[in-house]
Amino acid sequence: MKKKKDEGKKGIVESFLGGMPLFGDFFKELAKTETFKEKFKEVNEKIEENLRVGGKTWNVEANISVRPLSLRPSARSIISPIKPDTSELAIGKDYFYGKKGNKLTIAVKVPEEDADLSINHKTLLIKSEDFEKKIELPDYYRSITKKQYKDGILVVELTK
Repeated sequence: MKKKKDEGKKGIVESFLGGMPLFGDFFKELAKTETFKEKFKEVNEKIEENLRVGGKTWNVEANISVRPLSLRPSARSIISPIKPDTSELAIGKDYFYGKKGNKLTIAVKVPEEDADLSINHKTLLIKSEDFEKKIELPDYYRSITKKQYKDGILVVELTK
């Protein structure tokens, strides 16, 4: 009965190594192999003996040092500061739009390619012979800069 208890109990080495950041899981897996079980058992016994007898004490300290990277002038131009994401995405009944900066891209299901587009205040009007659709825009936009139709989907880009 005592043997089963000892087998399930972690030793000092397993507890210490298993708690190490980044390497803990690695050492936990190693502890499952017979070779490492024996080695950990030996080291645990030596540590327990030293604790019983007394003697030297050991202190362990660790420090992490971080320094900024020095970049060549050409590399500095590639790396730009991270800007907060100002994009917005909305999904309607049969359309969706993505807004980024002063541009709005709308994808809408339209039955035919020859649809007329117009912007009236904050509304996009899509008209054809058999079809009419009004989409409320999140802001005021002035012009339609791109228009593309493929497989029943009309993609339109608007700018402020």
